[in-house]
Amino acid sequence: MKAVLRFVGWVAAAAVLSTITAPSFPALLNRLLGDTFGSNFAVVPFIALFAVIFAFRWRDLEQILEAEGGLGTLMGTRLVGVVILLLLALIVPLTSGTVEVSAVVMILTFFGTSLAMNPLAKRFLTPYVLVLSAGVSAPAVLQWAFGAPLALVASDISSKVVGLLGVHVVWQGTQFEFMSRTGEVVSAVVTPDCSGIVSVTTFLGLLALMHIDMHKDLRSTATLAAVGTAALALLNCVRIVALIWVGYGFGSSAFWGLHYWLGYAEFLGFYLAALLVYSRMGRPSPVFYPANSGLPYTPS
Repeated sequence: MKAVLRFVGWVAAAAVLSTITAPSFPALLNRLLGDTFGSNFAVVPFIALFAVIFAFRWRDLEQILEAEGGLGTLMGTRLVGVVILLLLALIVPLTSGTVEVSAVVMILTFFGTSLAMNPLAKRFLTPYVLVLSAGVSAPAVLQWAFGAPLALVASDISSKVVGLLGVHVVWQGTQFEFMSRTGEVVSAVVTPDCSGIVSVTTFLGLLALMHIDMHKDLRSTATLAAVGTAALALLNCVRIVALIWVGYGFGSSAFWGLHYWLGYAEFLGFYLAALLVYSRMGRPSPVFYPANSGLPYTPS
């Protein structure tokens, strides 16, 4: 019961404080959720998987929370948490412009609150906080840096596959246009958002979280990372070809209707399949050291 009360108090306090440190996050996320598969998408699977991990790791976290002392213990760690929260509140004008930065601020708010309220959980939470922060922010940066060239590569591969299917499509770099069987002219552009770079970085981030949680050997993780990256690049081309094929057969409305959800379904399915494959790969480390003691135990 003590662990449950501490956990509920921590989550409730962090949720309230996040309305101060990241007030624009709900509005920014809501505005972007209707967009195509873009940089906003990374926030959703990371937070969702983090919740799942917490559910599966509850027994580990419960041990830590049960061992927590009173407010007078570990004052240095608690003070660091308070300082983090104060700094996040002070720099709100600088961090409320994008969904990625706001998401990182929310993650740090939960971490700072935990340090202030449950300092023993520091070692348990720190790896997740680092991966989550990188996972929700890196895709936007990588998309800016590599999205355009990858979009060109995806367009080139897709154009060749579409040609083999017998659909006449006029390509100009990443722009394409074709006449559907319904008589409509359908035109679109493979933008950096649709290049697949976000799906790859999201996958690698999720894989890092799974590596931390499942304690798999590094070789298995690296193997799946390499194979998954190549598979996702090809899967993105499959998505583009499928959109063109549907648009060719059923017109513009079908093309754009499918466009807004196919990426979500396709890539989420891939992440779930990767999780299943990864769970069967290699061997977990035999011992893990929880944050509340120096004694090893075998994770259940």
